[in-house]
Amino acid sequence: MRETGHHALTMSEWFDSYGLAEVYDGLVIGAFPLDIHDVDTLAGLRVRRVLNLVSEDEYSPGQHDHVLAAYAASGIFEERLNLVDFGHLPAEVLESAVRLVTGWLDAGMSSYVHCRAGWQRSAAVAAGVVAVREGLDIDDALFFVRHRKPSADPLPHQIDDLVRWWESRNGHG
Repeated sequence: MRETGHHALTMSEWFDSYGLAEVYDGLVIGAFPLDIHDVDTLAGLRVRRVLNLVSEDEYSPGQHDHVLAAYAASGIFEERLNLVDFGHLPAEVLESAVRLVTGWLDAGMSSYVHCRAGWQRSAAVAAGVVAVREGLDIDDALFFVRHRKPSADPLPHQIDDLVRWWESRNGHG
């Protein structure tokens, strides 16, 4: 449990230890929420849209159903794009993820992008969003994200996938 002023904020141990951070105005990234307390944390941040990058087999049986029910009760909508933990980031999935989150931000909806720990897949997607919205190259976009969430650390092959996507998107591939 984390104390915040006079109120106790309870989160799952996983969510608390892997954390979350706002890496761009209205864009928070982090670990996957596991229970109603984690969803309450997101609702407290005024998150209205969630992009879930986790495969179903990363959840315990029934765990995701409880989170979906908590989202519904909090007025949060989840979209899902499965990306394999430690895997590659296909250009078409990166493009879909970045377009989706950018659209949410354009509509003024605070958004949460998560993978399992909030370090690799979600950080890569966030860097893509920052690159598109700010016109930065991928290295600068990753620096931007890491400045706000130091644990953001896509794997080398995921960074390569992100660079290939960016170059292809901008006519350099």
